[in-house]
Amino acid sequence: MQMNPNEYQIIDPKRGLRKSLLLLLALIVVVGLVMVTYYLTKVNAAATDESHEINITVEKGFSTKQTGQLLWEEKVIGNKYIFLIYTKLHNAGGKIQAGEYVLNSNMAIPEIVDILTHGKVVSENRNVTMIEGWSNKQIGKYLVNRNIISSETEFNNALAGNFDFEFKILGDKFNYEGFLFPDTYTLSKENHLEDLISKMLNNFESKVTDQMVEDAEKTNYDFGQILILASIIEKEVGRNKENLTDEDLEIMQNERELVASVFYNRLEIGMALESDATINYVTGKSDRSVTIEDTKIKSPYNTYANRGLPPGPIGNPGIDSIKAAIYPANSDYLFFLNSPDGTAYFAKTLEEHGENRAKYLR
Repeated sequence: MQMNPNEYQIIDPKRGLRKSLLLLLALIVVVGLVMVTYYLTKVNAAATDESHEINITVEKGFSTKQTGQLLWEEKVIGNKYIFLIYTKLHNAGGKIQAGEYVLNSNMAIPEIVDILTHGKVVSENRNVTMIEGWSNKQIGKYLVNRNIISSETEFNNALAGNFDFEFKILGDKFNYEGFLFPDTYTLSKENHLEDLISKMLNNFESKVTDQMVEDAEKTNYDFGQILILASIIEKEVGRNKENLTDEDLEIMQNERELVASVFYNRLEIGMALESDATINYVTGKSDRSVTIEDTKIKSPYNTYANRGLPPGPIGNPGIDSIKAAIYPANSDYLFFLNSPDGTAYFAKTLEEHGENRAKYLR
């Protein structure tokens, strides 16, 4: 009888062990890959998508663990353990330097560690930039966000101070709205809020020349009224793009002067200004075209419901808008509108204005 060679085959006892070890090894690799992926995802993820500056002070003698705890408590990082692992892997724990830092919740851990280990502390000087057309309320909110002041009330109280200012009477009347000249200002740690306000007022005095004041006084309007109009012009002219060419700036100045002529023409015949910018000042919106409901709001700044100029500036204009209010174009225009890209189109009659609306606001 012939024997089957496989009938008495002996199974290798180590084969099952090897298979188990391979499965275990594969499991370890998978878990390792998951952990590495999780780590890389978390270490390069910011605590929030929004930009939010936070002042952090790393005290002398702080351990890496204490620093991580501080960053986590202040919501600069989303996971303190990932921070500790990162500093350990990159041998950065002992290199973190004490000092005061301005960090942002949209920074990833590698960027934060780079700042802390290279001692990129807050400069003794800080720059603040006021945008043309910002109202006092917007300036106050900006200073709070930059951690210059603790509340908008603090800014409002500071405006009630006694400033050595050429236009002090008007400044007090308008709560200095319109006179806080938009520009970039450098503040040292020794500067107080009143120092910043003084810098803005001094800048206004230096930009508005004696000749401009003299020419303003030759008009049918006082300087306060011209400043009010300049603040409206500032908000009514613009472009919906960041980088403006010299040609853009020249065209915009021409538009400012024409917008000024429209408003002066309306004032002369007792026609309401109907400025959307003044409505936005009341509502806090930034719409180019306001709603019919908004135009019915009861406010002295509602230039749809009230004829003439509002009682005060609606923001702090730049020098070009002030010049446009002093030196308007000579035109017969009574209407204008802004297309979606910001370009202004002018009309002499309501019919022409309607044609522009159909053509440019489709």
